[in-house]
Amino acid sequence: MDTRLGTGVGAVPLAPRRYGLPLSERPALPDADAEGITEDIIGDVVVEFYRRARRDERLGPVFEAHVHDWDVHLARMRDFWSAALLRTGRYSGRPVEKHRPIGGLAVGHFDRWIELFEETVRDLCPPGQAEAFLVRARRMRDGMTMVLGLVGGRP
Repeated sequence: MDTRLGTGVGAVPLAPRRYGLPLSERPALPDADAEGITEDIIGDVVVEFYRRARRDERLGPVFEAHVHDWDVHLARMRDFWSAALLRTGRYSGRPVEKHRPIGGLAVGHFDRWIELFEETVRDLCPPGQAEAFLVRARRMRDGMTMVLGLVGGRP
């Protein structure tokens, strides 16, 4: 994995991350556990998950308060999952920094996110594909809650 921002002369080394979210990588072959996952499946999961999340009693108000352009957000989330599962390299971002300014965010939000995400992928995907999504989602939840300092529901 390239740990430099930019390439060639003047490339800036990136600080190593202390959590389980990998830096965006250059495009590569998908991991073996993502076999059979397509861009269409990723799109279906993203759209359905956020449809459910927007209606969720706990998550809905958070998303509605912080997502102002749903088309842009859904496209970004498709890019994120495409990079995470298919290693397309399409996502470049800092998810922790996007979540850091959200007031009142607690570990319970991330637990509910995982619960709803798991329901979604299990409804839409065969077991192996669902697990490929979930391995990455759990890693993301664990990394985000650790870095954001959310322990026992307290920031």
